[in-house]
Amino acid sequence: MARRRGKSLDRQRVVEAAIACVEAEGPEALGVSRVARELGIKPPSLYNHIGKGDALARAVVVEANRRLLVVLEDAVRCVVDPREQVRVIAGSIRRWARENPGLYAVTARVTPDNEHPEFAPILQEMLELIGRPLTQLGVTGDDTIHAIRGLRAAMHGFLLLENSGQFALAEDSAESFEWLIEAILRGLEPGAVGPGD
Repeated sequence: MARRRGKSLDRQRVVEAAIACVEAEGPEALGVSRVARELGIKPPSLYNHIGKGDALARAVVVEANRRLLVVLEDAVRCVVDPREQVRVIAGSIRRWARENPGLYAVTARVTPDNEHPEFAPILQEMLELIGRPLTQLGVTGDDTIHAIRGLRAAMHGFLLLENSGQFALAEDSAESFEWLIEAILRGLEPGAVGPGD
């Protein structure tokens, strides 16, 4: 596909083209050659706009996380109860993952960079948003990070399996997801057994 004359190419257009490729063809379409073809340019020209190495994948993951963060912020805006906040966050992540399966899969392929000028603030906001209701539920100190990791790992494993069609039994997978989140919430209750107890 040849790039239309008069339409300048910039970093944002490259990222949007890469996301379009991923949404249409899956995570394997996230490659310099494929995205350059989508834009109607030669691969070396793409490097001028996005950088080399994993810069393209990282730029796509930054944008994916930015989009997801906006969804989560909107979802919890008027939710006061911390348990309900956890449910809303989890449900919103599941919906986003199901609506953007290729993009969601890509987010797990790039290691988070706490020093990246664009990535780091998004990651921090995401951690604060997810950690806030956990803190209100009595999770403190290092346990907050452990709880966030546990919640994320449980959801991520579930969503990857669900998106790849692994849940073939008759029971509704949405109910299974709710069951998972409720089990995690019960584990956060005061007096719940923890490591070494």
